[in-house]
Amino acid sequence: MDRMRAVPLGLAAEGFADGGLPVVPIQTFIFKVASRCNLNCTYCYIYNKGDLSYLGQPKVMSTFVVNAAITAIREYCSGRGIKQVQVIFHGGEPLLAGKSFFRSFVARANQQLLPDIRPVFSMQTNGTLLDQEWLDLLRDLDIEFGISLDGPERVNDANRVDHRGIGSYNRVRRAIDLILADTRVDSLFGGLLTVIHLDADPIEVYHHYREIGIRSVDFLLPDGHYDNPPPHLSPGGMDTHYADWLIRLFDAWFLDDDPTFRIRTFENVLDLIFGAGPVSSTDAIGGGRSGIIVIESDGSIEPVDVLKICGDGFTKTGFNVLTSHIEDVYRSHLVRIYQAGRSALCDKCRKCPIQSVCGGGYLPHRYSSDSGFDNPSIYCRDLTKLIYHIREKAVEVLPEALQRKLNISPSISADLQQLDNSLLPVRQ
Repeated sequence: MDRMRAVPLGLAAEGFADGGLPVVPIQTFIFKVASRCNLNCTYCYIYNKGDLSYLGQPKVMSTFVVNAAITAIREYCSGRGIKQVQVIFHGGEPLLAGKSFFRSFVARANQQLLPDIRPVFSMQTNGTLLDQEWLDLLRDLDIEFGISLDGPERVNDANRVDHRGIGSYNRVRRAIDLILADTRVDSLFGGLLTVIHLDADPIEVYHHYREIGIRSVDFLLPDGHYDNPPPHLSPGGMDTHYADWLIRLFDAWFLDDDPTFRIRTFENVLDLIFGAGPVSSTDAIGGGRSGIIVIESDGSIEPVDVLKICGDGFTKTGFNVLTSHIEDVYRSHLVRIYQAGRSALCDKCRKCPIQSVCGGGYLPHRYSSDSGFDNPSIYCRDLTKLIYHIREKAVEVLPEALQRKLNISPSISADLQQLDNSLLPVRQ
């Protein structure tokens, strides 16, 4: 806890004491069932952004920790009247925990939680170990899953390599082909997560996914902040390379007008622009309040794991399912800031006309060592440009009568030019 108190969180000037931040019911539990990975992706927020806490973690979560965590979840949900929870298996690479681990975990969770609390299981895997036996198990245990891939072989293998430096594309592609050939897992496969690689052609990536049969993708901005910016992004710079990349992708997707191919980021932005609000808010965009915690392989209870990019041991709260209640995590100021969503935005973001859409961006991307999270996202200019572009394109296809009724104009590029630069992060 001393470590967390020493971190400048940057909200005191805004009047946010711990008691002033919202307490959000926790309904999503990310289990770090394996603390190691068989890949060594260059941009990985767990292993390659400065946090070394994984070295002190058990390689695989023990049965003892699993049982304690499930008991803690049952007690927490019973006390708060929560009837359903999302259990996400994560890592490292979760499949390293082995098939018997998941059989035992799901059986234990169902035994302890049902019928009063319904657990919904899902998993994010790099796919390199996924074979037919794993697919059969995921189907039998009713575990939804997603795969990580960054594009065609040349693009993916620029960053997603194993510990020998060998690319992962061919192994992941074999898994994808198995998945798409097995109609029994159609309802379980959630699609791909892709980290944006600026050197790649977004149109090539888009068409590649369509050609191999993918129907759902979420494109992620590379993780970084003011002290350690993402590639090709300089704090205070005027470039919008990531927005430009995403705009090319959006235009191709929007022009195709194919509702069977989903890009979650664009769908969320469109929903938020037209008032869907919390329905589409995530912790990365929209600023929705987030009831997510992480349970590490040793039982530690922590906020979202991407906050590890902010410093070695940054996410450590001092709480553990072996010795603490889930409720105890509300005593962590960092957890409360993460949960707060737009309630904890800096003053610049609060004044911004699009903060109801971008939500200030992802919390880890707002960090700096001098002012904590009291900053706009390091992607502020990119998010602004992207959101205005999506709004303009969407409004253009609306009938003129509806545009008049909604009092919106199809030409809003001037709005972007006139946006007060003081709202954007320009640091010398």
